[in-house]
Amino acid sequence: MTETVIQNVKFDERGLIPAIVQDARTREVMALSYLDSARLAKTLQTGQPAFLTDTETVLNNQYRLIDVRVSGDGASLIVLVERENGSASKRFSSSLLEEKQKTQAEVSLVDVASMEFGLTVHNLYSLIADRNENRPEGSYTTYLFNSGLDKILKKIAEESGEVIIAAKNEAPREIISELADLFYHLLVLMVERDVKLSDVRDELMRRASPKKQ
Repeated sequence: MTETVIQNVKFDERGLIPAIVQDARTREVMALSYLDSARLAKTLQTGQPAFLTDTETVLNNQYRLIDVRVSGDGASLIVLVERENGSASKRFSSSLLEEKQKTQAEVSLVDVASMEFGLTVHNLYSLIADRNENRPEGSYTTYLFNSGLDKILKKIAEESGEVIIAAKNEAPREIISELADLFYHLLVLMVERDVKLSDVRDELMRRASPKKQ
């Protein structure tokens, strides 16, 4: 059973898959982990969620594994755990909005839509990488890879121009559609030239440093 489950999940280029750990009763988010196949297998075999995180202080033996659910595309997991013996659960997360109201301090709010966007980009990159490796017939992505770098670059130039035209025409829906096309072809280029998402992330983080602004 464990082997079947692991075969149905998609690990990224680092051999990891994101897993959101939730309280099965309250659905409260307790941790975000990135699991490799060995740690996921150990968790499933033992039923001990401590293997999900690097420290047992977060998910110790007071918790037991209830379920591991795989997303439709196999690129992420939701792990449900439960407190043993029905004892009261420690609160692992709190509302940043509530904290702001209490302290009136400036806080950086987590944008769920942005997190979902990041996962979507990650999943699309993984799919494109799979197309590059297996080259299934009838796939547009396969066609681009078979056509070579010049074709991919030509499509990026075309999509960039269409984004500019949509912006000049003040057509919001067209801008969104053309931006999506451009994002897709940029990801194809990244896979073609073996540029990892983490490489771009690290560069953006470097540029976002206060010292760079």
